[in-house]
Amino acid sequence: MKTLIKKFFKPAFERFNDIQPSMAIDLATAILMVEVSKADFSQDEAEIQSIKVLLLEHLSLCEEEVDTLLSSAHEEADRLVSLQHITRLMNEQLDQRAKTKVIELMWMVAFADGEKHHYEEHLLRKVSELLYVPHEDFIKARHRAEATV
Repeated sequence: MKTLIKKFFKPAFERFNDIQPSMAIDLATAILMVEVSKADFSQDEAEIQSIKVLLLEHLSLCEEEVDTLLSSAHEEADRLVSLQHITRLMNEQLDQRAKTKVIELMWMVAFADGEKHHYEEHLLRKVSELLYVPHEDFIKARHRAEATV
């Protein structure tokens, strides 16, 4: 059974192994942001634009690179079976402050359409737990995001 599970998830893990660690983190962050925008089963244009703006502001990429990254993130999000490989990569590569920043960016996407859906919050809590972000930091990230949006 273990072999079957490993075989099933292997392609997802390998895609991240084929790119530079910093680009893998950027892609993982973008995928999580896309996942939040889709969590309420209604991907609003405001959320999509918010993701693009946030990626431009927080990553050292030009607009063309962000468009490419966002396109890849949408493709990967459509194939996503589990968040495990994404959060594992982030836990290996990011410090606590950077992981909390990812949660804050996800909150900003959740608030981008003017309302927070309980499915978005559920996803955020799940990712926060997988990234070992303390609850206090999770709440502070939410408040910072809410104040920003």
